[in-house]
Amino acid sequence: MVSLIFLGLAIVCALISRILLLIAAIDISGWWALGVFLPFGPLFFRLNYPEQARNSYLFRVATLLCIFGFVVMRPGLSLSMHDGHRTASSPQRSKQPVGYAMEKPGSLKSAKVAARVTPSLEQRHAVNVTEFERLRGLEEQLRLRKRDLLHSDTEGNRVYAIDLASYNDALAKATAEKNALVGAK
Repeated sequence: MVSLIFLGLAIVCALISRILLLIAAIDISGWWALGVFLPFGPLFFRLNYPEQARNSYLFRVATLLCIFGFVVMRPGLSLSMHDGHRTASSPQRSKQPVGYAMEKPGSLKSAKVAARVTPSLEQRHAVNVTEFERLRGLEEQLRLRKRDLLHSDTEGNRVYAIDLASYNDALAKATAEKNALVGAK
């Protein structure tokens, strides 16, 4: 309610200021009276005739002060406006796993568990082959994601970098397992 009072006072002060400027322009000439209604006309009049325009000065300042009061007191202004929003300084992680609908959650974990459980050389070789097949599919998915990823999508690029690092780690482990299996034969 207070903000609307400030807005009303600002409008009244602006009208009084313009009327006083128009009266001063009429005292100078009729052309200046018309010029006050043109864009930048009041500015040129005040620059050319500062003494005659001085009467409207107090109302122009009062207009600015009332507009400032309106902006400060406007309804809905709150300093805690962004409490419910996530900021860059305090990111919140979602509970759901990051990925696409076709991906199976925990596929890296299941491959790691399977590699630890299988003690025989043939079973380790079979797990390694399936891991490489899975990694080829994952590589294709990552390649397609990179192709479709926008440079301006910072969150998407960050998630892609995490997934790529996870892929590279899994590939290094699978390659090390393959080299260990070749050396064991």
